[in-house]
Amino acid sequence: MNHLKFLIMLLVLSIFSVTPAFAQEETSDLSDISKFLGAAAAFSTAAIGAGLAVGKAGSAGLAAAAEKPELKTTAIIITALGEAIAIYGIVVAILILGN
Repeated sequence: MNHLKFLIMLLVLSIFSVTPAFAQEETSDLSDISKFLGAAAAFSTAAIGAGLAVGKAGSAGLAAAAEKPELKTTAIIITALGEAIAIYGIVVAILILGN
């Protein structure tokens, strides 16, 4: 049953990836579309990863700061490292769109 769903999804994706042949030239280029999709994928995965990292590090940092207040600064630094993932995603998306 699982293979059938995979084959149906593969068939649908292959139908949408076929470009029709017309006598006139299209206004949008396929490279522009793939550039926007690549930038969206880079930023969205980085944002999801940053959200997961900040959620885990933030909750663990608050729990550690509740027990030992001197760990507050360390928890903030570790949370900021998780936020840097989103910044890297923005930079990669800008680099993809810049070419």
